Amino acid sequence: MTGSDSVRRDGLCRVAVDAMGGDFAPSEVVKGAVEGAQRHGVQAILVGDKPVIDAELRRLGAGGDGVVVVPSEGRITEGQHPAMALRKNPKASVSVATGLLKGGKADAMVSMGSTGGAMASAALGLGLFKGLERPCVGGPFLGFAPQTAILDLGSNIDCRPHQLISFAIMGCVFARKFLGAENPTVGLLSVGGEEGKGNRLVRETYPLLKESNLNFVGNVEGMDLLTGAVNVIVCDGFVGNALLKFAEGMGDATAKFVKEQLRGRLPDEEVDALAQSIWGLTNTSRKTSGPLFGVKGNVIVGHGASKSEEVAGAIETAKLCVELDFANSIKEELVLFEEAIATGQNVAES
Repeated sequence: MTGSDSVRRDGLCRVAVDAMGGDFAPSEVVKGAVEGAQRHGVQAILVGDKPVIDAELRRLGAGGDGVVVVPSEGRITEGQHPAMALRKNPKASVSVATGLLKGGKADAMVSMGSTGGAMASAALGLGLFKGLERPCVGGPFLGFAPQTAILDLGSNIDCRPHQLISFAIMGCVFARKFLGAENPTVGLLSVGGEEGKGNRLVRETYPLLKESNLNFVGNVEGMDLLTGAVNVIVCDGFVGNALLKFAEGMGDATAKFVKEQLRGRLPDEEVDALAQSIWGLTNTSRKTSGPLFGVKGNVIVGHGASKSEEVAGAIETAKLCVELDFANSIKEELVLFEEAIATGQNVAES
């Protein structure tokens, strides 16, 4: 370990960073971790190939008390089966980073690498809260509706109705903590607004949400993703991930179209700024990182294509999760939900 004799720096939030995870790791991850540590007043614990990380730190002229290095061996890539890869290589960077969080040597963990790897490592290493079968990912992913969080965005492809209820509960915690919604509204994504519309999963989930005492407003449709009609939209991960990838592709295509149509009609800098603005509104997921919902610890996952600025932003989110006690808030909300169901009490009032 370098930079300090112990992982703890008194008074600082400690963020373990999977330095080997991501398309541009370790250079962009190390750079972003250094920037995040300086900008947000945290201690970044870089986990990965120590000689490589040390070389990056020397290149950046960085180090000192704000950054420490913990060695690991190898990484989990997108092409690997997460659970099998972790069993074969328990010393992979994401696994060691999770171990620091579990052992109390870090307050949060950040990974821009394989989402499946981060999920599997967190679920196996930290465990899930009572009543949950798998963690999920979600949050705002369209700049047109920054006050709307969507769960699940791809971690659970085949879901059952009770899992969507869990997504709604955890989404409400996120909406209160991060979006400032005092009594978050919940919508179920479907192909029509009327009760009874949708596939079997949606039809079976609707009455459960209706009876759940959450602030459920009914079905919402695809256009509601852009309007901010509700604070939390729930869907299975297959649908959520298809929407996410469609938005990213639409952003790329629209930005390119704008450039082609307006080049020569407006100054180049104005065209580029407009195209970038449109791209950003439809690619929020590439620019921001969000918490992994349901695991017993503050774990932040980001887009694999993240550069240093996004890594620094993920560290800021990790610090905020610690300050808001986000993971424990989910645990408490799940308990309150079960108690409210048993007593018939309104969840919003409990």
